[in-house]
Amino acid sequence: MRKLLTIVCLLFGFICASQSVPKLLKMADDRYQNGIYDDAIEFYDKIVGIDKDNHFARFRLAECYNRTLQYDEAKSVFLQLSNTPDQEYRARSMYSYASLLKHETSFEEADSIYGVLISIPGAESYLVELARKQSEGCQLALRQKKADRGFAISYLDGINSKFHDFGAVINPSSNHVVLATTRNLPGTQYENLQYQGLWPDLVSFENRGNGRWRMSTSNQDFSDLNTQWPEGSGSFTKDGNIFYFSSCSEGEGSSCNIMVSYLENGNWSAPVKLNSYINEAGSENKQPAISATGDTLFFSSNRSGGNGGSDIWMSLKGLEKESWTPAINMGAVINTPENEITPYYSSAFECLLFSSDGHVGYGGYDMYAAKGESFFEPEIYNLGDPFNSTWDDTYFAISDTVGFMSSNRADHEILNIYSFDVNNERLFLSLLISGESLIDSRLASRFRDIESLDLVTFRVEDYAGYDLFEPIRPAKPKPKIIEDSVAVADVETDEYQFEKLYFNYADSQLRSEAKAALQNLVLQLKEQSFESIDILAFTDSIGSDSSNLLLSKRRGESAKEYLVSMGIDSRRVNVLPRGEIPSQGADHWFRRVFRRRVEVIVKASAGLKLRTAKTYIIRKPNSLVQIANMLNVDYEQLKEWNGNVKGAIAAGSTIRIYEESKTDRPIRLLVGEENLDLFSAKN
Repeated sequence: MRKLLTIVCLLFGFICASQSVPKLLKMADDRYQNGIYDDAIEFYDKIVGIDKDNHFARFRLAECYNRTLQYDEAKSVFLQLSNTPDQEYRARSMYSYASLLKHETSFEEADSIYGVLISIPGAESYLVELARKQSEGCQLALRQKKADRGFAISYLDGINSKFHDFGAVINPSSNHVVLATTRNLPGTQYENLQYQGLWPDLVSFENRGNGRWRMSTSNQDFSDLNTQWPEGSGSFTKDGNIFYFSSCSEGEGSSCNIMVSYLENGNWSAPVKLNSYINEAGSENKQPAISATGDTLFFSSNRSGGNGGSDIWMSLKGLEKESWTPAINMGAVINTPENEITPYYSSAFECLLFSSDGHVGYGGYDMYAAKGESFFEPEIYNLGDPFNSTWDDTYFAISDTVGFMSSNRADHEILNIYSFDVNNERLFLSLLISGESLIDSRLASRFRDIESLDLVTFRVEDYAGYDLFEPIRPAKPKPKIIEDSVAVADVETDEYQFEKLYFNYADSQLRSEAKAALQNLVLQLKEQSFESIDILAFTDSIGSDSSNLLLSKRRGESAKEYLVSMGIDSRRVNVLPRGEIPSQGADHWFRRVFRRRVEVIVKASAGLKLRTAKTYIIRKPNSLVQIANMLNVDYEQLKEWNGNVKGAIAAGSTIRIYEESKTDRPIRLLVGEENLDLFSAKN
């Protein structure tokens, strides 16, 4: 009887523990999503104690250790998962474990683990690509570590505190050092966990000589620019009379804007937000850097249209005061699917410097220089030791004869300011990216894809329509969507590919040329027998898997509804939503246009003949009359083929043309799917 009671108690305890796991997991995940990692650790640890095979909880536990700077504990758990085969978190754990080793400058060991990860069958492709970059970074660090290039940086005593201090620049009008800090300043500052205390504010320091600094309290005080929300570092025009900086509001820094203030009668004016081309709604726009000429603004933004994470963007100044033009993404040579931040443009050397955690580097954020004949086809140079460490190195800037940077290398958490001497900016940067560094920098560049530049180096004719192109984001690897099975009639049939119908960004409404194509199909099918029509529906790579799958379904249903409205039996039309089309090869805006489509496939048991047109993208705005003249085709025919479209044809629009009517004369006007690679190579 006692034995039976023991078994019952054990069984009851097991059942209770099993039932508690989902509740514990929900509580843990809630804390994890809200950034309360210390509390989440306790819950994930309990779950692992109950269910040792819960690899998700174990992986999250390791991530929480990592985010709370408990690196030894994180390494231990990541290592356990790395040595546990046949579970989905093995490769990710191996990557995180190797990255922690890299942080500790154990480059050889980290490099070997990245090598193992690359060879794991079925490892996620984006992890493999990241591991390749990290491995190159290990080799770069090992080579540069052996070379003494004669550069030195110094911890900025007298200004750094036990709080975050970052983004130092010199105010040319006063020679004060201006920076952002989370120390307690006069005025209201809200608290925030991200900075382990207060939100950052702007502050200026004046040099008292002999390495002594004091916070300036005289005129040009920056306290009037500060709010209770975060203020970030800024950039002065060459004369020191205009100051650009970032300010966030509406809680948790969710809306960050670039502001401008003017030096008037010895004081800084009330900040004014720059226009919507700079401060796009719903995005964080930060870390402005103005060129010496004052006509080009570089900044970091996570807005739609980038390559992933935060990207470096630039805007040109118009004729009127602060009339900034639409921002241009700096392209996929500079920007990666990870994060690019803290730009600085050297007008003296015509070189863009920035920080990134996506290029080949030592670890964390490294600083890079982009130098070349074109903004959009530069070489990328890793600045190397001592400027880069295995931690976060950011905010490179030069002010006259002194340079500044920020890094958390000292304690791996708090950002501090470091300085370095610059006798001549042009000569300094030239030496910085020459010699051994030049060879190593090309390792960083070898992962770029020149053809991935949007609008192909921004010729004037392309840039004129840039604002028409929807958000662009090269596809990151995503989980495969499991598609519902579709019943197929037990009839032996052949498949006949009809035309592809294209859609506007995030839209499921049929265009006029798509309707014309379907009308043409129905007319042909009325004279021939067929079994069914399959409509395969797709999206581009922007958006989540679930939203893309839903959008593709709506697109397919729009095509089906139109066919049914023209007399096709709805039971003979199958909509097959496929979600996004994975990116293959170079990623251009016109590739994304071609991915927003449905494919119409007709199944017939007997020979079927279908006359089809090809669809092309118009590269620059034009009228249908001009297009007809260029193609040497009849205007009325061209109009009919495209649903009697009227007026101007915008850049990025699609147009149907029957092949027997088209000439090769307007190849630079039109882009077709079949000549995408040819077009890219020629341009």
